Amino acid sequence: MKRHLYPIVIVAVLLFTACGNHSRRSEIEQRREALRHHQDSALEAAQRELALTDSALEAVRAEYEQKKAEVERHKANLTATADELTALTLLGLKRDSLEGQWQLLGAKIRYIRQKQAESQDGDRQQDDSQAADGGQEDEGL
Repeated sequence: MKRHLYPIVIVAVLLFTACGNHSRRSEIEQRREALRHHQDSALEAAQRELALTDSALEAVRAEYEQKKAEVERHKANLTATADELTALTLLGLKRDSLEGQWQLLGAKIRYIRQKQAESQDGDRQQDDSQAADGGQEDEGL
């Protein structure tokens, strides 16, 4: 009786271990897919925001240049008012703020793309190593 029980226990343990590896592999794949989805949605949102910021920045730049030319003419005629100078300064601040936001969004987009490329390279390397191992997974996972 004990002779038959020992192999049955070993087979049961091996089956549970094999199922556990598949479950971990499945969880890892789900996390990778969630990360890809999060990166894609963050990239799309940043690109949309960058497009809006770029449009606003171009409009403010044009308005600033027009206002600057007008204020320069008034300065030359000695008719510039404090309100005009203040408005020009505020437009310059708005332009600088939008430029900072534009640069930040551009850096964010580059960072997301870099992480996506690293993730794809890591996935390829892992797929290659699994193919070389015959599809067996490390015990540490």
